[in-house]
Amino acid sequence: TEYETPAVEMSDPPLPSPREPIQNTSWHAREVDLARVLQPGYWRELCPSLHVCDEAFQASVRPMVGAALEEVADDARERILRDGYTKIPAACLPWKSVAHRELALACVQLIRHGWNPSFLLMYDEAWSIAHELSDVVLRATGNRLNFDALCWHVDPYDDLGDDEHTAFSPHRDRQPDDSPATFRPDGTAMYATAWVALTDATPENSCLYVIPRPRDPGYFEGDDDDPCNADADPLRLCLPHKEAYQHITAIIAETGSVVVFTHRVIHWGSRGTPRSSKLGPRTPPRVCVSFGFADDAYEPAYVDRARNLPFPPLCNRAALVSAQMIAYHERFRSSARMLRLFHDAVTHPGVDGALEREYRKKVMYEYVQAAAAAAGKKGTRGKGSSTRGGNNSLVGNGRKTREAEAEEGAEEDDDDDDDAEVEDDTDDDDADDDAMDRAMDAMLDAKMNEDGDDFHDDFDDLEDGVLEDEDGFSLLEPTPRLHAGKKKRRR
Repeated sequence: TEYETPAVEMSDPPLPSPREPIQNTSWHAREVDLARVLQPGYWRELCPSLHVCDEAFQASVRPMVGAALEEVADDARERILRDGYTKIPAACLPWKSVAHRELALACVQLIRHGWNPSFLLMYDEAWSIAHELSDVVLRATGNRLNFDALCWHVDPYDDLGDDEHTAFSPHRDRQPDDSPATFRPDGTAMYATAWVALTDATPENSCLYVIPRPRDPGYFEGDDDDPCNADADPLRLCLPHKEAYQHITAIIAETGSVVVFTHRVIHWGSRGTPRSSKLGPRTPPRVCVSFGFADDAYEPAYVDRARNLPFPPLCNRAALVSAQMIAYHERFRSSARMLRLFHDAVTHPGVDGALEREYRKKVMYEYVQAAAAAAGKKGTRGKGSSTRGGNNSLVGNGRKTREAEAEEGAEEDDDDDDDAEVEDDTDDDDADDDAMDRAMDAMLDAKMNEDGDDFHDDFDDLEDGVLEDEDGFSLLEPTPRLHAGKKKRRR
């Protein structure tokens, strides 16, 4: 059947816990600067079994091809047209260069050392997944890689209360103003996601749940994007009565399988349920990676394909993942010190012009939000805060639902490793100040270039209290002090 339950017996030992202490604290993210991030040797030291900018390995990677794969892609296309999603079983995908187990282990190693799981994209093997799948996804959806990529490690036993390593709540990946315009005349969607299981994904450890297209009245026509109108909430419209909940579909995905779904499918991941030791082995975590594929007529690639496929240069990988961390800062919360590192990676001269113009503009806007949050300041979101296509009560701000909004006011968890050395308070203050200074620079640069007016609209709702200095002057408007080329540090 399409959704085969993975075997209970495990051929591999359980993944180690990301909470275990590290042996070499100098490898921890808090001890690393941009120069070290851009050294392949650093990432090889962290995960010696994987490759980083290895030309011999890269040359061995080829897209999956063959008559059987064409049949698989054609079947996936039909199912996506009908239901909005499909699962391609691992048995149908002849992976050649992808070591799913090694990638899952590397994910744990990254978390131990203070990195978000998405830094798995620093390794060649992560990009080989997208390259091997590229022809299958193109035939099934008509879309090409757009570099909207993220990785997850979801542990059912993680009871720390943070959202850093939990799955996203119900959302659509895109919420355009004109939903029908994001479909081609043949019915195919102009955006799709390929979600690849690096470990088994089950209801116990968090699998994907979807509402199929036939049960979703807003899938094609679109939804009311007013977050204050609860009666028009897309999820509520899909589930108007208790019988409708039976339409929710769990997608059990074995290691190596791929779930492909369009930008309009409502989907989410469960938190998982820890298994009692009396009932069997410990429930393993769910580790996965997702790649966005799009039609440039709807959404341009985040970086230029000609210069970054199939394997982006290391500096562009660092810029892209750092940009994603900034763009998703409400979901993946970072300290001011880490934000500074991400900002360095995005603005490094070596990646000048690498990020697509609109995407970079969005990232710089989110950086201001993130810097304010990290410095203990609170910004309000308005109409300017949505990503391309708008938002609603289901989708929230950005591609994924930002669960932090629903938990506004809750105490933020420290994303640093519990066993790591406590940082000096003075250094933290300097990092906060530096993050805010960089945020000011980003705003002023945007104000002064050809996109200044657009950026000004984005920042209107942040200006009160956050985008003003101690004397009440707007940080968006030129003043004699700023014209003199000096900024007053925020203390």
